[in-house]
Amino acid sequence: MMFWIMVLMAISGLIATDLFVPSLPVLAETFHQPANHIELTITLFLMGFAASQLFYGPVSDRMGRKAPIILGVSLFCIGSLSCLLAPSFAWLCVGRIIQGIGAGSGLSLSRVVLRDLYQGTSLAIKSSQMAIFICISPAIAPCVGGWLQAGFGYKAPFVFMLLYGLFLLTLLLTQFKETIRHRDTELTLSNTLKHYAELLRNFMFMRYVTTAGIGFGAVILYANIIPFIVQNQLHYTATENGYILLCGALGLTFTALIGSKIVHRFHAYHLTITGLILLLLSGMLMIITEYFMGTHVIPLVILLFMTTMSCGLLLPNSLALAFSNVHVKIGIAGAIYGTTQILIAMGINFVLNTISHQTQSLLGTFYVVMGIFGLALILLRKHSSSLPSNDERL
Repeated sequence: MMFWIMVLMAISGLIATDLFVPSLPVLAETFHQPANHIELTITLFLMGFAASQLFYGPVSDRMGRKAPIILGVSLFCIGSLSCLLAPSFAWLCVGRIIQGIGAGSGLSLSRVVLRDLYQGTSLAIKSSQMAIFICISPAIAPCVGGWLQAGFGYKAPFVFMLLYGLFLLTLLLTQFKETIRHRDTELTLSNTLKHYAELLRNFMFMRYVTTAGIGFGAVILYANIIPFIVQNQLHYTATENGYILLCGALGLTFTALIGSKIVHRFHAYHLTITGLILLLLSGMLMIITEYFMGTHVIPLVILLFMTTMSCGLLLPNSLALAFSNVHVKIGIAGAIYGTTQILIAMGINFVLNTISHQTQSLLGTFYVVMGIFGLALILLRKHSSSLPSNDERL
């Protein structure tokens, strides 16, 4: 049961990000706002989502995991109710910020609880199993949101989020058992900042955190660009676009499932390198196929599947490798991991948003650059060794 609670926690932020996306046009009309203003509700959520993890991590090291998680889920419910009852656009924005602050506990502390419960290969296996659900959520959530919007209107996704939060809160109060092993009895602001600085200087930890950010950024990129390619260039409907995104996201699920089976035989370090190579190759093939064949849906879906396969390798194995280099202050490590991952994805997405003409080749170019950067970072040896050092091994 503990594992399933962690899964529900981990995907709560993804659900809140993607479930109401199909309702954005209706929200714009309802609150009399232009599209770019309504899209601010996503940005505000992500800001609260990223920043709050810096709070939950160190507090969980002092108080234990359960209290901060319950606080976060409670705030998520309050934010969902505020969005549901919002009489104005400003109220909606406030509700989304509260939602993001609450959801931050789920993503960061679900990883921390896994690290409390499992170590070594077991951690990599459980991370891969959790990644299956994390990876499929961004594909399924817009489809569910579309059905809710079509059947019940723009408030329905917020009702869903509220009920989801209340269900999770009930499980936490009745089924969750404290997992912390060593409490930080000397938590102060200066000590917390000192621990943050120490981990940020930890090369072995931060390079895998950055790799995870690359994997998460790759998913965000394709989710942003593909609708414009599919609907504007290939002239498919929004519903068909959802199915195409779903087919692409199945690569994440497939690889995460396979990864949980093969992690016994292959070191997480090598699986991470394999994921970066796949990302690089998928980007190169996107550029090549568009140049010689133009943009067609079947090659595009195949290449998206290949791309998300790479992310299915990167996300769980980067998590396992990053946390294998941390033995104390796990909550702070989880906060840095989650915040950095989201900030990297937001930075990549910000660069994308400065480019008006978005094509398959542009997406491929991003993936090539990200793959090369990730490989350079992973293959770089701090002490010039030819194999992963002992502290990198699970």
